[in-house]
Amino acid sequence: MIYYLAGLLTVALLPSLSSVYYIFPVLMLLLHPFLRYRALLYCLGVLVATLYGAWQLHHRLPLALDGTDVRLGGVVLDLPQHSDQRVRFELAVDQVLTEEPSLKRLRRVQLSLYQPEQIIKAGQYLELEVRLRSPRSLMNPYASDRELYYLQNRLDATGYVRQLYLQSDVTGWSLPGFRQELSDRLHLRFSEGHSSWLLQAIVLGSRLDMSAEHWEVLRRTGTAHLLVVSGLHIGVAAGAGLLLGRLLMAGVLLCGFTSVWLRRIPLLLALLLAVSYACIAGLGLPVQRALIMVTIFLMAEWFLKQVSGWARWRWALAAILTCQPLALLQPGAWLSFSAVAVLLWLAQTCKRPDTSAWRLAGQAQWAIFVGMLPLMALLFNQFGLLAPVVNLIAVPLFSLLITLLPLLIPVSLAGSESVVWGVAQFLDYFWSGLQWSADIPGVFMLLARPDPIVVAIASMACFWLLMPLPLHWRWVSVMALLPLLWPRSSEVPPGEFHAVVFDVGQGLAVLVETHQHRLLYDTGPGFVGGGSALPFTIAPLLRAQNVNHMEHLVISHGDFDHAGGYPSLKQMMSIGLKEGGSEDLISLGFQSCHERQEWVYGGVHFRYLTPAPQPEWSRNEQSCVLEVRNGACSLLLPGDAGLPVEFGLVRTGQLRPVTWLVAGHHGSRSSSSQVFIEHLQPEYVIYTAGYNNRFGHPHDDVVLRFDRFGVNARNTATDGAIVLHAKKGGCETRSWREERRRYWHSR
Repeated sequence: MIYYLAGLLTVALLPSLSSVYYIFPVLMLLLHPFLRYRALLYCLGVLVATLYGAWQLHHRLPLALDGTDVRLGGVVLDLPQHSDQRVRFELAVDQVLTEEPSLKRLRRVQLSLYQPEQIIKAGQYLELEVRLRSPRSLMNPYASDRELYYLQNRLDATGYVRQLYLQSDVTGWSLPGFRQELSDRLHLRFSEGHSSWLLQAIVLGSRLDMSAEHWEVLRRTGTAHLLVVSGLHIGVAAGAGLLLGRLLMAGVLLCGFTSVWLRRIPLLLALLLAVSYACIAGLGLPVQRALIMVTIFLMAEWFLKQVSGWARWRWALAAILTCQPLALLQPGAWLSFSAVAVLLWLAQTCKRPDTSAWRLAGQAQWAIFVGMLPLMALLFNQFGLLAPVVNLIAVPLFSLLITLLPLLIPVSLAGSESVVWGVAQFLDYFWSGLQWSADIPGVFMLLARPDPIVVAIASMACFWLLMPLPLHWRWVSVMALLPLLWPRSSEVPPGEFHAVVFDVGQGLAVLVETHQHRLLYDTGPGFVGGGSALPFTIAPLLRAQNVNHMEHLVISHGDFDHAGGYPSLKQMMSIGLKEGGSEDLISLGFQSCHERQEWVYGGVHFRYLTPAPQPEWSRNEQSCVLEVRNGACSLLLPGDAGLPVEFGLVRTGQLRPVTWLVAGHHGSRSSSSQVFIEHLQPEYVIYTAGYNNRFGHPHDDVVLRFDRFGVNARNTATDGAIVLHAKKGGCETRSWREERRRYWHSR
């Protein structure tokens, strides 16, 4: 098994599927009798993962066709996400009006319809003209990999609707239409209180109505798994089927009918309820994994095989990873199988017949809490002392609710007001209890992302802590867990600085870290419909470092692509010194960057070069121009400052050669003049533009201008985030997309 998994993992870590040819020398091991079986399993894993990846990439929209307009038709899958100005939905494509073979291979696309005049519902058939984009995503440190998400969910393209031609309901029964009808009826019957969105999450697996506040409560109490339909829900549904089947079997036996097939009635009902619930919940990847695991565990009972729990666990793992090879990289899969492994281990080590049900439940929650602690710290940067106690109460209550759902939902939809009232009251009280638990001080702690060696030591300590040994022997291992709780000390030595030019699309955000100080220059773009790019581009790195206070914020000027993330940053953490260049920022309490000259953080010199703005200057020309220098390396951030500012800086003689220059105004022709480049003599120019953006940034004239001076170019659109290390002995430039490249990443 381990060799098969190693083969799957090898392909998952490859930068390109063509690199699989370098694995061919492993075939030589087939000649060795002792290694033959192991090499065969390894090669089988490589073959399965390679075929899976090649098949998924075969359907993906090529980058050469990015921005293509095409007319297509298909059925709306899943429940659309509605907002005031946009509806987002997934379309199962069955018709593409084009002769282009790459477009005809599309299976499923994610589309947005702006300013919708029609209500889009799951199960409808649509014919529309769309502008397609290749499923390319932003690449930033610790951020989620959306390209991996697109690949696993068979989303071959994204885009937006240019014109809707036909909208009709699909004739006959369909699963998406049934889910939409059930969702509408639940909204109608449960329209008040927390039951309106809780039932959508529990029954349909829909999280469209869940807010950031809801997720925060679940995170603090360690109960997010209750509202993400996965192993617990499918397992409880299967358990309800077993119970119902045994009652039915007992009734048949009492009637005098006997057959060897009667023992399979509970298994059939268990599988039927599990499959039904999985389909109603949308058959997402976590649901598929849970269903496969339940099916594997039931198969041994069906064939009356004496198969241990660990053997079933291994077969379930192999089956899931064969169907979803990239689940090896998914935190949900690791958490699910780790939790089941902990419970299996507990069942083997605590086989005392006199143990009460509550004591056994408490032992299970304690074992899961301890066993999952290193994973929770590594994957989610958190530690909740209250989670075992909350789950000890919440899991049985939730399991009871899921068991009764096949009865409660039809009765409530049929018009029983008492059942509707009872379910609504239960869910309201349940959520109120979670909110109360989340507000208890000191029971939840955010952690910095631990080092791998710390996780390894903590894992061994957790294993020792769960061993059936005398208590005074086990508690010694607690000392080995303390490094998980230590805050990460500054990794930047005095006199050096690290900087990250984030990949935020068409916008700008740069984090500069010195010894014990952080400065954020611009916050990335905001969105017209609300929100910003900051939560999924900049915030993951700050959370991984457990940063809850930004010492210094500089927003070059008030344009939306530079200041759009400021509201999100304010909600996320406290902010110390705030400086800005334009008048609208100063009216919000920012200090003017034009009134300050220079300062030092951790031996690194910071200097504003911006002159006092002239009355006739535009907001772009009011941008804060910031220079960061440590002696060996230097970085210049001009914001959107254009030619008037550049010429002024040249005339006043403030410019000195720099290592890195972030191109002004994203590489617009209105910036980066020849005389400006001559005086700066940059080694690298960094363009911060969106991929295939409508402005044409960086402009061809600007690119040629830098090329003539022999300047190395980096572009966040193609390279992802650019990581800069200014050391005392040299300057290092790294591309996040190149460094973390996997075979599913666009070139």
